[in-house]
Amino acid sequence: MNIAENILKNSLQNVYFLAGTALAGKTTMAEALAEEHDFVFFSEDWNSDSMKEYRSICSETYQPFTSKKKTTTDWEAFFGRTVDEFLQERAGRGENDEYIEFAIIELIKLSINNKVITDIYIPISLLAKISDYNRIACLLAAPELVNCENYSKRESHKAFLDCILSLNEPDKKIAIQDELFRIETEKIYDEVRQYNLFNIIRTEQSTVEETLEKLEEHFNL
Repeated sequence: MNIAENILKNSLQNVYFLAGTALAGKTTMAEALAEEHDFVFFSEDWNSDSMKEYRSICSETYQPFTSKKKTTTDWEAFFGRTVDEFLQERAGRGENDEYIEFAIIELIKLSINNKVITDIYIPISLLAKISDYNRIACLLAAPELVNCENYSKRESHKAFLDCILSLNEPDKKIAIQDELFRIETEKIYDEVRQYNLFNIIRTEQSTVEETLEKLEEHFNL
């Protein structure tokens, strides 16, 4: 980020961040907090007005990855990659996803007159620098829960598994995605420990009510 971190932190005082792993309930809890406390919910939905505006102003000079993004049609090739090939692509993009800067500006604008809750992806290393401990909560799914099968139980993610199952050697491709989930989950757990951030681990026994109560206490709501 080119804007000084202390300036960003001051400008984001009305923003509450939910970070963490897949399948930890970030979106569910953001929606619950927004309803319970009249927050504005800012989500990284590819079809949202914010994302559409972002895509409309992308250029190869400043947002090369997004501006060149094409709709994938060859799913066999996409999911046929090895774990290392997927990881190399992610490494090529780097930690600072192109959408993050635009999203932070949007959060600042939204939070001038509102309290805002967001579950957008921001690297934990950056989040720890631009917000305070009591405005960041990391929701972590128990590692054994983070896999393709559970990920696809959510209606909006169902097409993910359906697509893989329609391909050649689906079991092999699912195993690769499960390994990617494992690597990403382990990385996030390590970062949460490194930056000593507040976290809640979701297990099969967790409830929305219980998690909401813990978040409200942490956020002093």
